[in-house]
Amino acid sequence: MRANSSIGKRLNSARRARRCFSFAACTLCLLFSSAAAGTSPTETTEFCPNDVDAHVTGRDAALIVDGQSGQVLYARNSTAERHPASLTKMMTLYLLFDALKAHRLSLHSSITISRHAASQLKVNLALSPGMTMTVDTAIKAVVVRSANDVAVAIAETVGGTEGHFAQLMTEKARALGMRNTFYHNASGLPDPLQVTTASDLAILARHLAYDFPQYYPYFATPNFSYHGATYYTHDNLLGRFKGTDGIKTGYTNASGFNLVSSVVRDGAHVIGVVMGGDTARQRDNEMVRLLAATFVRAKANPALIAHGSIPWKEPDQVAATASTSEQEPMGPPAPVISVSGPTLSQLLAKSGEIDEDMAESYIGDAAVGVAQNPNCPHRTSDGRV
Repeated sequence: MRANSSIGKRLNSARRARRCFSFAACTLCLLFSSAAAGTSPTETTEFCPNDVDAHVTGRDAALIVDGQSGQVLYARNSTAERHPASLTKMMTLYLLFDALKAHRLSLHSSITISRHAASQLKVNLALSPGMTMTVDTAIKAVVVRSANDVAVAIAETVGGTEGHFAQLMTEKARALGMRNTFYHNASGLPDPLQVTTASDLAILARHLAYDFPQYYPYFATPNFSYHGATYYTHDNLLGRFKGTDGIKTGYTNASGFNLVSSVVRDGAHVIGVVMGGDTARQRDNEMVRLLAATFVRAKANPALIAHGSIPWKEPDQVAATASTSEQEPMGPPAPVISVSGPTLSQLLAKSGEIDEDMAESYIGDAAVGVAQNPNCPHRTSDGRV
């Protein structure tokens, strides 16, 4: 769906205003986060000097927040306009969880695939019009496979049409305090008007966790099977970075490689957002770098991060979500393409826009080592941290 002319004018006006203040806002944000950490901006951004920095592409943004309090622990371009790609599906699932909580749907309700849903480009499940699946399966398909056809089917089930659902998504974003996010589809497929910020995504991640603790464990699903095929998550931190419990990856040519992560350790909850990576490996390393440094700082200053009960870790919530795949084994790590293989840039030059599954598989043309200092966790041969 496209915005009408009046909405487009307001959007363009808002964008111009944001651009005028972007440098000052980002500078103040970085200084604020550095002051809170008791370090300089340089110290804040160079915990792992040998790691490849993601913040050179013009699409970069990063944010670390205390999951329980929302306090900003680190920020870089956090209010700059970015394309969400499949991080869009976080809001798609938020509205689905909202419908479940209101008993308008149940996990056993049937979702029907329309002709419009079946026409969505990869990544998808190659579904045909008229096929059905349960809400439970649809959630796993979106979390693990990031299936665009399923995301649109959810939108039509909840909102009637994808266009109306996109309006509901933007309205919900405003209600949650996401002031700079505009949705025009339910999947995150390329749309120049579909924009967000790292700050808004952190708000959404917190609301997903604390508004729906009974459904939040779905984001830790490592794999799921459908019609004889098994699909594995692209969230490479799951099972490989201590305490990670989701939540979503995303990629388009315009967005670069995006990731929102949630980590719980010893009653402390931290949410990270990294956007605009050049490769999945670079994005993952940057997330690990920032999260590991945050926990090192928290160890030295226990008051830095709030400690308390984590609702989706409570026994009753774990039991309520036993049907999700928390207990399933991790799938194999994402493949690393050898130096002799085609680079991602070469693939893009040849093919134009490529699908998320293919892009996520090209996580680097050579291994990018994480610097061995106390703030940079050591990776074992199986990719675990």
